[in-house]
Amino acid sequence: MWERSGRWPSTPYRDRSAKRRGGIPDTSRTPIRAALCAVLVLGGASACSDDQGAGKRPDALSAPQVCDGALSSTGAEALDRIGGTERFTEIQIADDPDYRWSLKQAAKDLQADYTDVHECLLYKASDKSGLPLVTIRFSSDSQHPDPAEDEDGDRLLFPIGLYAAADENFGTSLYFACPAEGPEGRTPYVKAEMYGARNQVDPASTAEDRMTVLNDVSRALAEEAGCASEANLPAKLPAPTSG
Repeated sequence: MWERSGRWPSTPYRDRSAKRRGGIPDTSRTPIRAALCAVLVLGGASACSDDQGAGKRPDALSAPQVCDGALSSTGAEALDRIGGTERFTEIQIADDPDYRWSLKQAAKDLQADYTDVHECLLYKASDKSGLPLVTIRFSSDSQHPDPAEDEDGDRLLFPIGLYAAADENFGTSLYFACPAEGPEGRTPYVKAEMYGARNQVDPASTAEDRMTVLNDVSRALAEEAGCASEANLPAKLPAPTSG
């Protein structure tokens, strides 16, 4: 789990993904290496080891083009505010310059192996630090927090999905109903997370902007996975119920 120093924020209960993997991450099935390669490429490094080549700097995209076109016009405007820009790039793998994150593959992989985590990493096209603007990731889960029991005053809660919260440290999480069949059984929920790097996110953007983006991408994934009718992810983000 990332922590406040540019890592994933804490959630109301401990992530059990490592336990599902037997305590040892399967790096051949996770995007960790891909993310590292992307940082090297965007940061100007010449290679990513294993003689796989450097890859080229990815083409700049507009907000409606990122994450497989998952954002609505409202979500695209929110992402522009988050980045303080209208041009972005996605993660690029050095040995696969044509790689793009896709809703179809993310939905398929969730159903194939619920221990995997699926990420859409976005960068500001003008930034050469190699640090992502936002990371959006999805994983299947067997449980979810109860918003009625969340007493953390630093979190802003939204009445979508089963639990949706944005905290003051740029962490945003959303759980929604979406059954997936994995090799170890059926999981009823999907956990969506988005984290924005403090030194990349425009300070004028809001928690509502972040939840709008996460809701849009989650809604598109739910439609691809065939669970939109039960996910409770509206086209328009409602006002928060706390905060």
